[in-house]
This record gives sequence, C-alpha cells and structure tokens, in this order.
Amino acid sequence: MMISFAVLLLCVLLTTGFGLVNANIVRIRRAELVLPDLPQGFDGTSILYASDIDLCGMNTPQKSGALFSQLQSLKPDMLILGGDYTSTSLIETLNRPDNANVDLSKAQRERESFFQFISTFEAPLGRFAIASPEDPNWNSLQTQMEQNGIRPIFNDRTAIRSGEDTLWLVGICEESSALNSAGTAFERDDCVLTFAYSPIVLPILLTSEASDGGAWSDLVLCGHTHGGQIRLFERSVLSLDRRESRYLCGWYTDSGVPILVTQGVGCEGLNLRLGSAPEVWLLTLHRK
Repeated sequence: MMISFAVLLLCVLLTTGFGLVNANIVRIRRAELVLPDLPQGFDGTSILYASDIDLCGMNTPQKSGALFSQLQSLKPDMLILGGDYTSTSLIETLNRPDNANVDLSKAQRERESFFQFISTFEAPLGRFAIASPEDPNWNSLQTQMEQNGIRPIFNDRTAIRSGEDTLWLVGICEESSALNSAGTAFERDDCVLTFAYSPIVLPILLTSEASDGGAWSDLVLCGHTHGGQIRLFERSVLSLDRRESRYLCGWYTDSGVPILVTQGVGCEGLNLRLGSAPEVWLLTLHRK
C-alpha cells in the first residue's frame, strides 16, 4: 500500500514538474501564407503574433520583457499583441476573502511595466494590439499602449500604406452584433488581416460579407483558448465556450478563410501546462 502511494506521489510530482517546465519554454512557430489579395508592396511581410501574455505568478513583466528582447532577433516587420495581458494567480484567488474584489490596480501596474519593457521593440511597419473583455479598464490600457509606442485597435480598423498599396488591420475585442456589418467597410478585393481576442466571434465574422458580397477577411488570428492549457484525455481544466473548444488551437479553414488559434504565451491562474505549449507565431505573407 505504501509503495503504491509512493509511486503515485512520484508520478504526480514528475507530472507537475514537467508542467512547470513546459509552461516556461515558449516555442517559435513559423508559417508561410499565400494571400490572393495581398498587394505587391507587402509581399514578404513578416508578422510576429503573440497573444495571452497573462502576467501572473512567475510570469513577471521582467520575464515577458526578456522574452521579447530575444524575439527581436526574428526581425519582424510588424508586431501584433492579441489581448489578455494579465491574470489573477490561483494563490491570489484562494487567499481572497469571499466576495472581495480583485485588485485591479496591481494588474494595471504589471501590464504597464510590460509595455515599458517592450517599448523599444523594433517593427518597421508598426506595433499593434487589441484587448479582450478580461482586460480591465480599456481606457487605461489604451493610454499605456500609446505611451509606449503601441497602437491600439479596439473594435476598429487601421490602414498600413506601402506606396500606393494598402493593407488593412482589424481588431475585434468583444462579441457584438456590430460584427454583422463589419465587412461592409471593405470590398472583397481588399486585403484585410483580422485579429480577434477569441474564436467566439468566428461564426458572426465568417458569415458577414464585404460591401460587394463575399468574404472580406483574408486571414483571422485568434487567442484566448491557451490550447486548453491543462488538457488531459481531450478535456481541459479551463472553462471554454463550445466555439473555443471547436477552434482549440492550430490552423483551420472556414468559409475559405485561413484561421490561426494560438495557444498563447502565458497561463491563466497557474504557470502550468499539460497537453499544450506556450508559443508565438512568425507569419510571412506572400502574394498568390
């Protein structure tokens, strides 16, 4: 009996140790994408896409800042941040008195420190970011980004110019009925890259049409799922919407539109990953 318990305890300790180490090794994923509508001026453009930084516990602003210092060697043309910049650690949650509010001031200080650390990150075409519903105080978040040279795209669009060519970026930060008409701002021949906080918005996004009919988005990048973070026997400890479970992680194609759902950089609540891995993506765009 004692031997069985010792073996079980050893297995638990080894699994936990692996999960802790795994959560601290960020993988660099690469993809070459051919977009038929991509203007000539943006052929070969590279995008560094990082989502779900989730500062908490051992994932400090200093540590995440050091990560981006290393990622600078990739020399991307553009940096995109996909929301979810802080998280409440499991210890803080357990120690919080019943019905007590989360200390949002600490989260805001930590994300401000993170943005300061990456304020010198070089990306010739710009640094852009969206928010998620879980990011507290969007007004403060927007100010923190702008003060550190990051352009917020909160439920909005922005154009990047290269000579006479235009590439559109769209940021989707919440689920809204307004998405039904989002595509009417574009024609189907426009090249539009869409950054959504979660796959939750995909059904509405993919069924909305351009002003002249047809799909208006050429690429959709999403986060928020963490790939399940701790996933055992095809089940996740995270509470995921059914749409997030359907688009859990990796590449998909829906309505002819390529979709990437990243597993994110950080962790929710506990710096532990099993069955998933932290990652950033380096995407290179090409004309057809």
